[in-house]
Amino acid sequence: MKANMKKLLAMGLALTLTVGSLTGCGDTTGGKDEDPGKGTNEQQNQQQNEEGGESTGKKTFDDLGGMSIVIGDWYTSDEIGESEYAKATEAYRQEIMEKYNFQIKRTTSYSYTDQQEEYVNGVMSNSPKCQLFYLYQEFVAAPLMKGLMYNLKTLPELDFSEEKWNPTVLEIMSIGGGIWGMNPEAEPRGGVFFNKRMLKEAGIPEDEPYDLQQSGGWTWTKFEEYCKKLTVDTDGDGKTNRYALASFSKYYLPMCAANNNATFVSRNDKGEYENATTSGEFLNAMNWGMSLFDKGYIMPKPDGAAWDWYKAAFRDGEVAMQTAEVYEINAFAGMDDDWGFVMFPYNEKNPDATNKTTPNDNIICMPSCFDSDTAEKIAFAYDLYTEPTPEYDLDDAWKETYYEQFRDSRAVDETLQMMTEQEHKQTSFLPMIIDLDYGDFCYPVYAGATSPAKKIEEISATWNSKIDDMNKKYANLANSSAN
Repeated sequence: MKANMKKLLAMGLALTLTVGSLTGCGDTTGGKDEDPGKGTNEQQNQQQNEEGGESTGKKTFDDLGGMSIVIGDWYTSDEIGESEYAKATEAYRQEIMEKYNFQIKRTTSYSYTDQQEEYVNGVMSNSPKCQLFYLYQEFVAAPLMKGLMYNLKTLPELDFSEEKWNPTVLEIMSIGGGIWGMNPEAEPRGGVFFNKRMLKEAGIPEDEPYDLQQSGGWTWTKFEEYCKKLTVDTDGDGKTNRYALASFSKYYLPMCAANNNATFVSRNDKGEYENATTSGEFLNAMNWGMSLFDKGYIMPKPDGAAWDWYKAAFRDGEVAMQTAEVYEINAFAGMDDDWGFVMFPYNEKNPDATNKTTPNDNIICMPSCFDSDTAEKIAFAYDLYTEPTPEYDLDDAWKETYYEQFRDSRAVDETLQMMTEQEHKQTSFLPMIIDLDYGDFCYPVYAGATSPAKKIEEISATWNSKIDDMNKKYANLANSSAN
């Protein structure tokens, strides 16, 4: 599994490279005059594994007739990397496009805020601007309930038992006997950034968090010891002016839950979603997380500050640590103090707990408006597009980009490495429930407006109702996909 997840991250590097052209449901040939004999010579031929010559059993095509495929998202740069790996990946993709007569390109096609609207309107009007859409997890359930996503499990060109596919995404998107989304990428997510200078000034060896993480000693107890040492009144006026921690509530409290083997919404063996905030582990995690606030270790939000004020607080040395996502590095990449990155501490008193992160990988969906022939050709092309670059060992290739972003190699070789391993991931099913948000619980609790227990009691009836409603809708989806 470790090797598999490293390859997933490596694929993430490769898949940011783009080549090719465009179009939608009504025209996947890019406006070219198509030879009636091309693209129709489908064979149930057996693709041969280059290394062992073994049959994959996947359906293939000889010629895609010049069709154009756009893979859309809201963040990809069209620039091609300068590394040898990037160049080799582009060369491989040019080769497959020429061999099978198609064009494919991943590019920014819509904004983050417009992604769901673009997808829904495009599919419903039979004219989506992309053949494959990246969607944020929270934006998947609504179009899925409208029947706007293609059941990828029905496409014989895709084999989801292959190690290149992200298992967490497949777990989330395997619903009612169908598979409605995929992703060959896996992205490291939330953890704890720490200021090495401030640790040293508090009498803590600057690399000790790494050593503790490596030994299994990065625990709630040790973290609280750190917080006590790092929260100080530097000028003796009786007021704290350097805090141990500042974070965004929707990052911090879910991390507390995950590291006590708890979550907000779970899914049982029957495939039914359940409100998991009523578990003892969840309440214990929330009480512990907020106890650090009650003890004065967590910096309160300044009056009038923007929601992401905690980034500047860490950058400027007002706090020694922060819970944040890996992608937020740019907010403090240029800070003067040296910094490191570890996973969130876990509750050592819970035998089922360990250091965990909560993946939030985007979902790649195919519009349901495509006929089966077009969908199969898109799947065949995308399967080729996502294959590892020939002659490259991908086990550590994914690390290269991260080495450039982090201040030390231990953050990459140890922390990010742990984040690739399934045992250190806590799957969240909350995004699959329409109109449910972490903020329903996190905002008022983190602000001190209510206690965790009171808020759990307050939201339970509403959450249970919404979850029950979604279970009925997913059951209908299961019935429709079975027929």
